[in-house]
Amino acid sequence: MVKPAVVDRLQQLVESPGQLAACVEDVAHSARVGLDTESNGFHAYYEKVCLLQISTPEADWAIDTLALGVAPLLPLLADRARECVLHAAEYDVLCMKRDYGFSFGRIFDTHAAAKALGIDRVGLHDLLGDQLGVQLAVDEQRSDWGKRPLSPEQLQYAFADVSYLLPLREKLGEELGARQLLAEAEAEFARLIAKEPRPREFDPEGWQRMKAARALDGRGRAVLRELYLLRDRRARDLNRPPFKVLSDLFLAEAARRQPKGEEELLRVPGTSLGALKKVGPQVLEAVKKGLSAEPIPRPRPGGGNGPQWRRGSPGAPPPEVEDRYQRLRAWRRSRAEARKVEVQVIAPNAVLWAIARANPSHLDALSRVEGMDAFRLEQYGPSILEALHRPGDQQKLL
Repeated sequence: MVKPAVVDRLQQLVESPGQLAACVEDVAHSARVGLDTESNGFHAYYEKVCLLQISTPEADWAIDTLALGVAPLLPLLADRARECVLHAAEYDVLCMKRDYGFSFGRIFDTHAAAKALGIDRVGLHDLLGDQLGVQLAVDEQRSDWGKRPLSPEQLQYAFADVSYLLPLREKLGEELGARQLLAEAEAEFARLIAKEPRPREFDPEGWQRMKAARALDGRGRAVLRELYLLRDRRARDLNRPPFKVLSDLFLAEAARRQPKGEEELLRVPGTSLGALKKVGPQVLEAVKKGLSAEPIPRPRPGGGNGPQWRRGSPGAPPPEVEDRYQRLRAWRRSRAEARKVEVQVIAPNAVLWAIARANPSHLDALSRVEGMDAFRLEQYGPSILEALHRPGDQQKLL
């Protein structure tokens, strides 16, 4: 790993109250800190923050949140006088709110900043390499952060994720200021801070999104549904991700083969003998239950509970709303192409739908649409209204 800008820095794993007090004191004297979190979502059904990394101008800290509470830090991170620098902040914002009921006061997201600048490669490793000449060789993102002790490789990765955030923020911030894009980036940062976590909800119809749901016959789909429900119950009991309990391949093959006994079950690919010894009887019972149920019709394309409407179908937006949304999409695409940025930088889909539904006729009405921050209103307001109500549009202005 190359570390050109970070030499002789303290890098401390925080596992005791005394170490936490030292970290808190360092943060309290820092106007700007880098921050990242590591969670165990790849290894647990109920995800939680397992490590909180903080970088100051003086040191890097990795706080073991399974051993210590972080309450002493939260007021400092919520203070708007202190800027927290993150990369791809949305995930960390949601995790901190979910686990600690906490909101950041002020952030700078290097990922969002890079997108506003039209940078093509916006992953952290890419940005560090392209912008600072730093090459990170360790990748432990999917390791089990809930296990203790943490390995030297995990700690190396954890510190690397925050060690360079402050110099990266300086470089991107200067470019945003030089190109007069800082206000746009700050509007996006504020939107990210306001994000709210959603409780994890199991979708009992999620099996319809599996490829096998369209390939199986009606009885096979009924079996697949029962196996899908069984897998989630087992995952909750074990606090493991569903895919680590039974694979999609196993569910699909078991639904197709419909084993009646242990010998047939052992021939189903996609899982281990050890796993089948623990869950085999329940799998056979789920197959039996599915075969005794009514055959299930083939799901419509997309499946699940997303917006799967067709124009004019029940639940679809009115045709005039969809027409306005398509005009706004065309406007957004042309703006993005002119700026050489992704379309989401100009405005997310949710904002375009909100505008299309509200159908504002003037800037004051547009300003009241959710997602229309002051920057977007100033920069794009008139052209949005022009795109929304192009000459010849006979829709009533609200």
